[in-house]
Amino acid sequence: MKKNVFLYVVIAVLAVALVGLGALNVRSLNKLESLQSKVSDLQKNVQEVSDSAAELSSKADQLDALYADDPTVESAAAAASPDSQDSSSQEQNSDSSTDSSASQESAAASQEEGTLSPSSGSSTFTDNSDSSMDNVLSQVQSLLPTDNGTWSVYVCNLAKNTEGAINDQKMQAASLIKLYIMGAVYEDYDSLSTTYGKETLDNNLNSMITVSDNDAANKLVNCLGGGDDAAGMARVNKFCQDHGYTNTSMGRLLLADNSNGDNYTSVKDCGKFLKTIYQMDKGSAAEDTLAGAEYMYHLLKMQTRTNKIPAQLPEGVKVANKTGELDTVENDAGIIYDTAKGIDLVICFMSQDLNDTAAAQNTIAQDSRSIYGYYNE
Repeated sequence: MKKNVFLYVVIAVLAVALVGLGALNVRSLNKLESLQSKVSDLQKNVQEVSDSAAELSSKADQLDALYADDPTVESAAAAASPDSQDSSSQEQNSDSSTDSSASQESAAASQEEGTLSPSSGSSTFTDNSDSSMDNVLSQVQSLLPTDNGTWSVYVCNLAKNTEGAINDQKMQAASLIKLYIMGAVYEDYDSLSTTYGKETLDNNLNSMITVSDNDAANKLVNCLGGGDDAAGMARVNKFCQDHGYTNTSMGRLLLADNSNGDNYTSVKDCGKFLKTIYQMDKGSAAEDTLAGAEYMYHLLKMQTRTNKIPAQLPEGVKVANKTGELDTVENDAGIIYDTAKGIDLVICFMSQDLNDTAAAQNTIAQDSRSIYGYYNE
């Protein structure tokens, strides 16, 4: 009887233990199921976050591509200190003759009243649709010398068709006047080639632009006037008036004495001229048109005077430009193309009343490098 009781007790204990184990297993399974559910939810949340991050990254890449030149993407200061190269070879005076008659030109031409210098304050123009333009102009303003003449600068972002200028004003054109002589010749090209021959026109245009030959320029002016130099200069001035180059005028032949007048232009006029050529070549010109734009672009690409705007640009970047020099003047106006990020540019520099022309050439080269770096590096 005692054995039976003991057996019953053992069986009861085992039964209770089994019930307890079962309850524990059920509770553990419930916790495990709850944990698995939480893990599943967490995995879904992680996947949603990952998808959102990928979408944001894609949108950021798209914004980078659209606003590669925006200062929030690229610091302009990083481009302000490019490796400089010595511009040891000074360009010959392009308003000097190919022979020794250059000394006859007077460098003391009368200046326009109201000239602003960088030291007397900033006078800038922008179209207010590109905030990065204000930043690049501010950067350039800080890099211009305050003790070496009067300066004007024009910049156009051709990718956005936005532009701006520092101290835009009428200044001594030097050989920049040859841009407008070229424009007038191509506008009258058919009639002139009938009278003087295509070969004569082409040879003089090539020499005038690619090596800045002054005799070739004067020959073309004479052709424009039907053998009369004054009539030819009047034709150049009419071309400028017709196309809205309001600060540009031709008052003398190249190499001629400037006592009765001089040749003037501005960075904005030069910039507009080059921008129109570029846009016509690309088929995107909207406002103005220039006859023979593709031929003018080709001649500018063949420029042999490359010691200013092109001098310090990275290898492979190309420039179609025209320079201008007098004893106290250093000018250069160019289209910068085949750029690293596809942001092509028009840049124009004009300076006068210089006390150091070699330093001015280096200023143009360094500032051109900084402007290029701001947009394309």
